[in-house]
Amino acid sequence: MLSRRDLLSILPAGAAACMGCASTALCSQNPTHPAVPAAAAAGPGTSAEMSWEQAFRFRYKGYIRLMKKLSAHMGDEKFLSLLSAASAENATDSSVQVKPEPGREMENFTRFFLNDLMPDPMYRAALTWEVVEKSPTALEFRYSRCLWASTFRAQDAGEIGYATVCYGDYGYTTASCPGIKLIRTKTLMQGDAYCNHRFVVAS
Repeated sequence: MLSRRDLLSILPAGAAACMGCASTALCSQNPTHPAVPAAAAAGPGTSAEMSWEQAFRFRYKGYIRLMKKLSAHMGDEKFLSLLSAASAENATDSSVQVKPEPGREMENFTRFFLNDLMPDPMYRAALTWEVVEKSPTALEFRYSRCLWASTFRAQDAGEIGYATVCYGDYGYTTASCPGIKLIRTKTLMQGDAYCNHRFVVAS
């Protein structure tokens, strides 16, 4: 069942919405995309159902509209700078520290992603991925589908989506494991064909 709390959780806390999905990325099969009960959206006592795509549109419609109004009042550049900074701070605050062990940073970071960070079926429904590399020095995922990206871009709000959802990934990585850094050159949110999340041992 998708509860009111579950529906509200679609609103990201920085990296938890984007980077956190990597915890499921080593599964061998692509995720399924089930329809989910949405009593939270339809109101108490109802049994209406909606897909995850519909749930995301429902959850973010008002948020995107509000952010666009704030951007219009403040100016795009200033607004996006402040939103990015706030998202990065929020992501850092919401991070979970990976136990630091010299020489085992990547091993622990990978285990953290797989077993601890995001075992939530929402991420399996919201993202499609492939594992590009899993080694002692690097962990890389390529995402070809992201409901956060498609939701924000459908409302011509890719920059707001990047500042809200994607920007905090760097701070989240560092705060979770100072020995690991994220390298990313493409995101679906910015109109690329895929997102490349590559985590490497910091030099």
